[in-house]
Amino acid sequence: MSQTEKIRQLPEYIELTRARKKIIWPLSTAIIVAYFALILTIAFSPKTLGNPIGDGVTSIGVVMGLGIILLCLVITGIYVYYANHVLEPLTRAIVQKADAIESGESQ
Repeated sequence: MSQTEKIRQLPEYIELTRARKKIIWPLSTAIIVAYFALILTIAFSPKTLGNPIGDGVTSIGVVMGLGIILLCLVITGIYVYYANHVLEPLTRAIVQKADAIESGESQ
């Protein structure tokens, strides 16, 4: 059995792949849905985005655009926090075990 196959069978590796899928799909879906909602609104109801908010000059489209940017920043922050607290410890454990597997094979 190769070193790669041994690493893929580690419980930490299996947990890492599950943890990555657990966070990547919801965050990606949130961004895609928000982005396509804005694009579809631009395509099918552009006049709506031009309407001012209240008596001011700021339009709904500008606010929605800024909302997308802020959503991306928040989602990035969520991913960074999750990666630092969940994914990195698992990665470190895998690297330690991989080093042990490699040193065991070289003897």
